[in-house]
Order: sequence, then structure tokens, then C-alpha cells
Amino acid sequence: MAKRILVLTNEHLADANEVPESLLPLIDEAEEIYVVAPTLTTWLQSLAGDIDRARVSADERLHTVFDHMHASGLDAHGAVGDEDQIAAIADALVDFDADLIVLRLHVPGSRDENWREHRVSKRVRSHFGVPTIVLYFDEEGHVVHRDEPLERPRRLRRREVFR
Repeated sequence: MAKRILVLTNEHLADANEVPESLLPLIDEAEEIYVVAPTLTTWLQSLAGDIDRARVSADERLHTVFDHMHASGLDAHGAVGDEDQIAAIADALVDFDADLIVLRLHVPGSRDENWREHRVSKRVRSHFGVPTIVLYFDEEGHVVHRDEPLERPRRLRRREVFR
């Protein structure tokens, strides 16, 4: 069972429900939970560097998640992350050695899906080598699909990487 869980939470999902039932068994056993709320921008905001409102929204989302976790008797800490979700996770993993990543994403193709969510689960699994569970949420905040973690790939030793 995972002891150190990194949770990435996306737009509006935190307002829609308490801690999802499907997530409770995982985090009940965790010794430490770190939540990242990425700064989700539109394509135009990203291009123009206009991220202030998105950062405020991410901070509100993060605190709502903390409130839901505390209401469920869970202790968590975390931070607002980069607008690039892979960079946000990488930044968190510098100081938090997670043995499980949980992604809370919108259903692909839904009207609430952020443009940065496209293929993020595949990118996370290929970049970090940490088992990753993906929870997909509908507009009402209900989990409609769950992708289980893949086995942790064997990490290459330094000399194997440079061959």
C-alpha cells in the first residue's frame, strides 16, 4: 500500500464533492499526502503570460481540497503548481518522494477539460516511473472512470542511461 501519495487536482472538481469514495481507501493508509493544484490557464492566457487569475483559482481549489480532506479526517499539505502539469508534478517530487500519484482529471473531451489535460496521464506515467491512478470526473464531480496504476517500471542505473 502506498505510504506517500501525491494528488494532482484540476479545475472545479474540488467544489463538486468531498473526497471521492474511490480515493478514500488509498489515502486512509497513507502516511503523508501532498496535493498539487496546477495553475490551469487557457491557451490564450498561457500565450499572453496572463496567469494571475488562474493562480488565484488554483489556490482556492487547493484550499477547498484541504477542507474536504480535513473534514474526512485526513491531513494533507501541498502547493499551487505550474501551469504545465508535468512541471508541477516534477516540482513537487523534488521535495516529496511519492510512491503513488493520483490524478483527478476531467473526462476527456468534456466541456470542462482543460487543454493541458490532454494525454497528461500518459505523460505522467512515462516521465516519472511512479505508479499512477487516474480518476476521471464528470461535470457534477462524480468519478465516472478509474485507470489503475501500471507496475512501477525498473529504474535505469546511471551507467545504463548513458550507454
